[in-house]
Amino acid sequence: MSEAVERYGLLGAWALVALGFVIAEPAFRDIATAQIIFGSQSTLLIVALAVVVVLLAGEFDMSVGAVVSVSATLLVYLNAEQGWPLLLALVAVLAIGLLVGSANALITLRFGVPSIVVTLGMATLIAGISAGIAGTAPRGGVSQPLIDTVSAQLFGLPVAFYIAVAVGFALWFFVEQTPRGRHLVFAGRGHEVARLAGLRPDRYRAGALIAGSLLASLAGIVLVGLTGASASDAGNSFLLPAFAAAFLGSTTIKPGQFNVWGTFVAVYFLVTGVTGLQLLGYTGWVEQVFYGGSLLVAVIVTRVVARQRTRAAAAAAEAAALAESPPGTAHPAAAPGAAAEATPAQAAASAAKEATA
Repeated sequence: MSEAVERYGLLGAWALVALGFVIAEPAFRDIATAQIIFGSQSTLLIVALAVVVVLLAGEFDMSVGAVVSVSATLLVYLNAEQGWPLLLALVAVLAIGLLVGSANALITLRFGVPSIVVTLGMATLIAGISAGIAGTAPRGGVSQPLIDTVSAQLFGLPVAFYIAVAVGFALWFFVEQTPRGRHLVFAGRGHEVARLAGLRPDRYRAGALIAGSLLASLAGIVLVGLTGASASDAGNSFLLPAFAAAFLGSTTIKPGQFNVWGTFVAVYFLVTGVTGLQLLGYTGWVEQVFYGGSLLVAVIVTRVVARQRTRAAAAAAEAAALAESPPGTAHPAAAPGAAAEATPAQAAASAAKEATA
């Protein structure tokens, strides 16, 4: 029962929050409200997945919001103002994401600078570039086929929603169903341990930083397709909600690990709360309070769950070792000065084998 509560507690909390707003606010019962909640968060979902893939590698990417901004700005600039064909402009935007991610990875791994510092600097740099390209005023005029495709309604939701779901499914499949995905998770839990186990964690760290920036560029494209316009700071508002969703998502479905479907649940839990409070008349400040508070709570819960799992694993290992020892034999861990049964490399190799099983 406790495991089920731990795994699906956020789903239950989401249902209770939605029920509370249904009772308190008649407008929340309208099917249009549900369509807004599910259909308006496609960009945030993709940005949150960009954050998740980097966090899985044990890194931080604070530049995803700025990459969304510069991608959206560049797409409108190239397509609407410079007359580039839409397909060529899309390729150029994705190339920018690849370039930013590669630069983040190079500086982080080559020079040993923490990724959070590198990506903060990169965010400031490309935010300036974005403002230099487009100024501060919103700009539009992008090709209508992009808007028609991304905003087209399918079963009451825009195609952008299904793009986000497809990205989520692809990331879930890679992480959960492929050896490289499991290696990514293992490397993210401990770079040195992964290295001792024979993996090359720097490759996974670099790949995650590049993938995160590419997903952020895709989010910028989706944003333009939904709104038909861009602004130099359009992506800034997605950074805090994306991190809040990633950390809150790590408390559900697979508690203690950043995961795709937990992130989806967290995004819609947060958006449901914000939308309900706005319908009740709380506007202006509610998003910052709700997202910031949720991020703090999620980080605390994540740390508590991680500590509990570590203690439980240690207790289980000790109990198993005691059970296997012959009666009257002192346990090695309890004997003063006893040697370890396995070297760090052997233990790491064993852990890596379990991670890929």
